[in-house]
Amino acid sequence: MFRLEKGVLGCLFLCLPALYAPAADAGASCPATRIDEYAAVRYVHDGDTVHLRDGRNVRLIGINAPELAIDDKPAQALSADARDALRDAISAHDNRVGLVFGKQRKDRYGRTLAHLFSPDGSNLQAALLEQGLAAALTIAPNDAFSDCYRLAERTARCTQRGLWSLPGYASTQSTALQSGADGFRLINAEVRRVSRNARGLWLTLSGGLLVGIHTADLDAFDETELLALQGASIRVRGWLQPKKHSGGDHDIRFYMRLRHPAALEIRPALADTKC
Repeated sequence: MFRLEKGVLGCLFLCLPALYAPAADAGASCPATRIDEYAAVRYVHDGDTVHLRDGRNVRLIGINAPELAIDDKPAQALSADARDALRDAISAHDNRVGLVFGKQRKDRYGRTLAHLFSPDGSNLQAALLEQGLAAALTIAPNDAFSDCYRLAERTARCTQRGLWSLPGYASTQSTALQSGADGFRLINAEVRRVSRNARGLWLTLSGGLLVGIHTADLDAFDETELLALQGASIRVRGWLQPKKHSGGDHDIRFYMRLRHPAALEIRPALADTKC
C-alpha cells in the first residue's frame, strides 16, 4: 500500500484476493505486545465508543464506525450492527477488556484513546474491520496497528462485506459527488494541481475537491513525493465537507483534511474501485 512517508517509496495499491475470517476468528489479527490496563465496561455507546464502570469514556483508536441517530441526524447504515457486534464481543468476556493506550491519551472531548482487547487477546478494532462494520482511520500520533488495521479493512472491502456492500459507502469517484455531500468518505480522484504555501500543502482534485495537509501534519509525509503527485490517480479518506466560498477558486465544491499518510493511496489505473 502506498504511504507517503519520509524516506519511504510507496508501492502501487493492489487489491489481492482475500477471504474474510469467520466471526469466531475475527480479531485474531493485530495482536498486542502488552496490555496497559484491564477494565470493566459499563455499556457500549456505539461501534467505536465505550463507557467504563469507573466513569471514563473510551474512543477506540484506529477505526471509524457508522454513527447512531443523534438530534435531527438519522442513523447511518449498520450503526446498530457495529454497536451490537462490539457489545457482544465484550459481554462474552464478562464485560472485561484490556486497554492499550495511544501515545496521545485523550482527545479534545476528554475521552480516553485506546485499543481494546478481549481477555483472550482478540483485537476488537480488527474484529469490527474484518466484519465490515468500521473503516480504518489513522490520526497521528496514535498510529500503532495502522498497517494491520488497513489490511483488516481491505479484507472486508475486497469481499464487499458489511458496509462495503452498500452503494455509496465504498470508494466514490470525486466527479460523482453530489452537492451537499459530507461525512466520512473514501474518494477516488485525479490530482489536477499541487500547491504549497505557509499554511500547508494543497491537492486540487477532479470533481472540485480540495485536500489540505496542514503544515503541522507535513512532517509525517514525504513532501517531495506529494509535490510529484500532479496527474496521479489517488484515493483519499477522511471527513468530507462542502466548501464555503469566501474568495479563491470557486470551482472548489468540497474540502477534506488529511492528517496521516495512511489517508492517501496512489492507485494503478485499472484497479478495482471497490478494493
